Amino acid sequence: MSYFMSCQKCGKETIGRYATEDSLCSECISDIDKLSVEKLQEQLNTAKKALTEAIGDIEQLNGSDDTIKYYKQALAAIGGDDDRE
Repeated sequence: MSYFMSCQKCGKETIGRYATEDSLCSECISDIDKLSVEKLQEQLNTAKKALTEAIGDIEQLNGSDDTIKYYKQALAAIGGDDDRE
């Protein structure tokens, strides 16, 4: 069963199968998804940079090999540069 709805963001009228009070049209949902992906990518890049810098700092200070190994594993797990041997 379909229901008539107005997008709560842009006001566009559309037919939605599961319309609710806070329903958004497909265009507005797509915009939100793109922003979410961009924000997550930015956060991931920030984490990669922080881990890479931390590894470099620890290596410069002749820090613990266990700590360096842990940070490199974390960096590899999030898709960072794990080739820094």
